[in-house]
Amino acid sequence: MKKLLILVCMVSMLVVASVSALAIEITFWTMDNAPSVEQVAWMEAKAADFEAQTGIKVNYEEVGWDMQAINNAIATGEGAQVFQVGTTQNAMYAATGQLVELNIDEFGGADRFAEASLASTMYNGGYYGVPWFAETRCLYYNTEMLDQAGVEPPQTWDEVKEVGQQIVGEFGEGSAIAIAGTAAWDLQHNYAILLWSFGGEWLNEDNSRAIFGSQAGYDAMDYWVSLVDEGLADRACAEYNQPQADAAFINGDAAMGILTPNQISQIAHDNPDLQYDIVEPPAGPEGRAAFAGGSNLVIRSSARAEEIEAAKAWVKFLLRDENLLSYNQDLTKFLPATVDALEDPFYDEHPMSVFKKTLGYATAYPSIPEWGEIEVTYRTYASQVLTDYINGNFDENTSKEYMDAAAAEVSSILR
Repeated sequence: MKKLLILVCMVSMLVVASVSALAIEITFWTMDNAPSVEQVAWMEAKAADFEAQTGIKVNYEEVGWDMQAINNAIATGEGAQVFQVGTTQNAMYAATGQLVELNIDEFGGADRFAEASLASTMYNGGYYGVPWFAETRCLYYNTEMLDQAGVEPPQTWDEVKEVGQQIVGEFGEGSAIAIAGTAAWDLQHNYAILLWSFGGEWLNEDNSRAIFGSQAGYDAMDYWVSLVDEGLADRACAEYNQPQADAAFINGDAAMGILTPNQISQIAHDNPDLQYDIVEPPAGPEGRAAFAGGSNLVIRSSARAEEIEAAKAWVKFLLRDENLLSYNQDLTKFLPATVDALEDPFYDEHPMSVFKKTLGYATAYPSIPEWGEIEVTYRTYASQVLTDYINGNFDENTSKEYMDAAAAEVSSILR
């Protein structure tokens, strides 16, 4: 009888443990990396597969790139247990102590990931995220509009203006290119492409001082304003956010735009009849330059231990080759952050080959916790440049004054 009771207790404990394992739920947050209808359907299908395999339920939600939900989760220790962060934000969030330090060997080892992507997950010598996908920005152009204007896609920033003037002559003022302005959360990414191609840098070699308050920095800002001032971009662009600029190209209102690879999916969803192609970013006086960005997957350290283990299992599941390739090839059109997946033949075919080539020379921002504040500081002063232009107060010294002020504040932040 005693043996029977012991056996019954053991069975009961196993049942309870099994039910407890099955009852684990985690929440996963991402941004709108693809059209929402498609992304939600993909994630929910994968979550169902994952639950069938592991017994762990994943609740999926989209959050905004304004990062408010993630900032709240970091501040309160509540919310999603696992979420997407931009590569430029990972170190900033790691510095709060609210991200789990990960053993990268659990996720295939350091050699599994593209070097720049992996570097973005590091803080104080540890890994606080796992690379998910990479992105860079290239020049999209409307083939019908360029053909009608009798021009070829530009290869330099000077040619952007030459080609743009021909397009404006054919289609009217503001029809050449769509750009983002004061409302853009990622204005710095577009500026960076110009800054680097004009021979400038954001920070000095040891990341102790800002140096974009330079002639290259002024010229890059002046060039951005001149696209509106010379009638190549619509005057409304000075106040656009990036989705508005993207939409202007996708809708056929502008002949060119600097866009991310996931806009291929957006075009297929919003305007599948658009005739367009893609080339590398235009070259400046110092050659071509590109921004290397993307996103990582991170885990909140204030989650319960069993939730953290469940979140790790979910990240590993998303990083399986078949899931990583499906998410990026079928859905987002971003580039996978693992070396093997990026070698898939899909990325050697046009137009993805253009993004892959561009990513090969693209530059990533320094992985430092101050970078988030640096971006905000730059945007604040760059927006003032554009606001002065809108209000008729822009002159040959405006960009210099604001970029110098921004660089001084950034240097203070770094000190």
